[in-house]
Amino acid sequence: MNIRLEVKKTIGIGMAAIVLFVMAQLFHVTLNKIYSYNVFFFVYPILGFACAAICFSIFYQSWSVLLEQLTWQRLLIAPTFLVTGLLYLVHIVSFSFVSLTDFALSPGISLWLLFVIRAFTSVMLLFVCSLPFRKTKSEYKTVALWAGIGCTLLILGVIKAYDAGLPDLRIRYELGSLGLTLNLVVMLLLVLTFIFGVRKYKKVRPAELGMLLMVRGIGLCVVSQLFYLFSRQMSDINHLIGLLTNVIAFYSLLNGLVRLMVLVPYREKQAAESEFNHIAYNDDITGLPNRRRLSQRLDKILRNSLKSDETVALLVLNIDRFKAINDSLGHTAGNYLLYAVGERLARFCREGEAVFSMGGDEFAFLLMGYEDSDAVRNRIDDMVKLFDQPFDINGESYHVMVSVGIALYPWDANQSEQLIQQADTAVHSAKEQGVNFQRYASVMQMRAHERLQLENDLRRALENEEFSLVYQPRVHLQSGELTSLEALVRWNHPHRGMVMPGDFIPVAEESGLIVPLGEWVLREACLQNKQWQEQGYPPIPISVNLSMRQFQQKKLVDVIRGILAYTELEPRYLELEITESMTFDKDRAFEQLKKIKAIGVAISIDDFGTGYSSLHYLKNLPIDRLKIDRSFVNEVLVDSKNAAIVSTIASMAHHLKLKVTAEGVENEEQLQFLQAQDCHEGQGYYFSRPIPAEVFEKLFLRNSVNWLIQDGM
Repeated sequence: MNIRLEVKKTIGIGMAAIVLFVMAQLFHVTLNKIYSYNVFFFVYPILGFACAAICFSIFYQSWSVLLEQLTWQRLLIAPTFLVTGLLYLVHIVSFSFVSLTDFALSPGISLWLLFVIRAFTSVMLLFVCSLPFRKTKSEYKTVALWAGIGCTLLILGVIKAYDAGLPDLRIRYELGSLGLTLNLVVMLLLVLTFIFGVRKYKKVRPAELGMLLMVRGIGLCVVSQLFYLFSRQMSDINHLIGLLTNVIAFYSLLNGLVRLMVLVPYREKQAAESEFNHIAYNDDITGLPNRRRLSQRLDKILRNSLKSDETVALLVLNIDRFKAINDSLGHTAGNYLLYAVGERLARFCREGEAVFSMGGDEFAFLLMGYEDSDAVRNRIDDMVKLFDQPFDINGESYHVMVSVGIALYPWDANQSEQLIQQADTAVHSAKEQGVNFQRYASVMQMRAHERLQLENDLRRALENEEFSLVYQPRVHLQSGELTSLEALVRWNHPHRGMVMPGDFIPVAEESGLIVPLGEWVLREACLQNKQWQEQGYPPIPISVNLSMRQFQQKKLVDVIRGILAYTELEPRYLELEITESMTFDKDRAFEQLKKIKAIGVAISIDDFGTGYSSLHYLKNLPIDRLKIDRSFVNEVLVDSKNAAIVSTIASMAHHLKLKVTAEGVENEEQLQFLQAQDCHEGQGYYFSRPIPAEVFEKLFLRNSVNWLIQDGM
């Protein structure tokens, strides 16, 4: 409803009421002659009963409807109009000369009762309009109810007790009479109430129609009181029109209260329920329907009769390397990427297809109506090609790939939740296998169970100290001398035997166990290096890998400083290795690296060339070394592109005054190529496999040997 139109309507009604008052005064004598006393005594009780009925309706709306919305205003309005309704009822009954349980009032006292009604209502409305909007306890309802009933009995009792002593209010046309004075007081109270109501409407709820209707009702009460002021006797036309105006005023108040206490709360409740349903069934980041909605959709589809050759395909998509993007660029950038992926998938949808958010970095895509498996495969291929185009994040382009798991009804599952679970299992298998998409197979469920069991074993392994360190040397490629070593973790499982890092490190990363495991590795490596120094061996730096979760820790520097203090190892003999993906968020990475460098620890970038490092900011990072990834070194002799990459990295490192280490050196030809590129160090099986501490000590520390002329181990 247009609130401006209602404001104009309110002003129009007010002006019409004032015009009616003026016209009634101009033609007062004529109007009094037109209608007879019989008409008055017939119409007046009807209007009085209407007033009482409306008052009881206001009481009911304030008292019984939507109790959770109880406020101080409602708490006072309910007994106010209960008292007003009861007094109007007694007034009309007594005015009609009908005995009510032997309680009859004279016309003069009945007029006093009418004044008390108006005075009581005006005082209470003024009090209500001056109160702020505050909720109150429902326990106060009973107190308010009995207070209203008690107030009614008290008013009637006082009037009955002082029946003979009360002055006659019917003599009101004389200036300075009691009747005129009392009615002027009521008029003042109503005008003040109207002013408070208008101010509250403008400041608190200017767009709420219910408040406007209440202000309209109070304004009509003011006009009604004007008619009473100019009424010389009860049968006067002013008195009758005043009561009629009062009925209209109370009806407007009733409409306003119904809207404020019933319609508005009901609509707010509906809006809250709608918002709750949206939150319950939609993802708050992408706005897409969530897993709960997908389950409902699948239930409905599977309950309906499908054609015998009709297939329902459920695809679960997982964004590759999303964690690296989220951790490096921040959650805001990660959320934007999720939204952009969801939007791209939604645009890809055809009729009968639907896309859902599964939470985190997973999405589901529902395909129906395909009778040919090749058509499904072609559709999936088209979906994967969606991600050939990069995503713009913070002004930079990032290529994002997805892994897709597929489950088909009725072959892979016959229930909705089972179909979702199978597709989810398939996508995790696709990520592990490094393929774009993979259909569910029963063997995947076994691997998922093994992965869960491996996580549980990891937790136990940390408590039982089942991990150990092995060490791999780094050799200077020109002198052949041992320059440093890298500490690598191994897990000796009590039942499975030796578990390789590639099997348990991803599980530790995903579960968060990589943080305590990484701290253990760092502490043990520093202890071993310090022990070798105390045994008199020449001190050399030891290198330890940092995980993404460790690097993102705010207290990482405190952890490193604490471990160095505990082991008494000098910071210059510790080197920490990070990956390129940890530097996605340039500002955060720079601050963290600067803090680490401040304590004297060296930093190297591991697996360099496989990530997305920008040469523009690489020169500003506080790092000491680049480690060329083994995938380039392995093929330098057979792939000219890899040879060019290694040569370029080595040349760039020299110009940036960084050390460069080549990983994966396995034969003499690779060694000679790297020497020609002036790489500082080499690391790989040509020199030694990762070996336990006692073997490393025996082979590399006890004797000073030129390892360039030794047989690789």
